[in-house]
Amino acid sequence: MASVFRVRHAAATVSGVRSTGQGQADPVIRVHSLGEAVRFVANAFANYDISAVAITCGDPSIPRLGSLEVKALWREYGERLTQE
Repeated sequence: MASVFRVRHAAATVSGVRSTGQGQADPVIRVHSLGEAVRFVANAFANYDISAVAITCGDPSIPRLGSLEVKALWREYGERLTQE
């Protein structure tokens, strides 16, 4: 978790988020950093299905993050992931 915190400003992408509303399109998620991606997913559970979520970033030392890792990161660091 500490290694993710250290690279929280690295570019990241979010995939696997699905809309829970009938007839609604899956969201297109645009985030600028790993910290923003974690914040989005941590707060998305009420509106989206995040069971298949994957966050990837440009740093090869950081493995793909799923919903369990995101929840743990958010519990540990919270908003600090998006701050300087």
